[in-house]
Amino acid sequence: MRHISYTSMADDLSAEEFAAIVAHARKKNLERQISGAIAFDGRMITQIIEGPRQNVDELFLKISSDSRHSGVVLQSRADIKASQFEGFGLTRMSPSDLYMIALAIEERYGAGDSSTDPLVRRVSS
Repeated sequence: MRHISYTSMADDLSAEEFAAIVAHARKKNLERQISGAIAFDGRMITQIIEGPRQNVDELFLKISSDSRHSGVVLQSRADIKASQFEGFGLTRMSPSDLYMIALAIEERYGAGDSSTDPLVRRVSS
């Protein structure tokens, strides 16, 4: 199981657009067995995603190349035993609540990329 947390800037994203993106992402994440939490303060997005390793890595790489995000910063990437958000799908949280959870996770697993395998975009043939 994989855990990734990141932040990015989304300057031109309205609250309504963000809500629509989250609703769509919930459905897709459930299909991929991904759970987590997301916060948006009107400018910055912070998200924690957890689930099967390949699915989470692929989602993060997709987010990293999405033009709606800029300045994507990987805060932590770790192999974990169980999701902190099992059964939640993608839940919205306040930025301060999500920040506190992210700090606790970093304390447990460390900041940066501590995964045993590299984060690489898979090329389909």
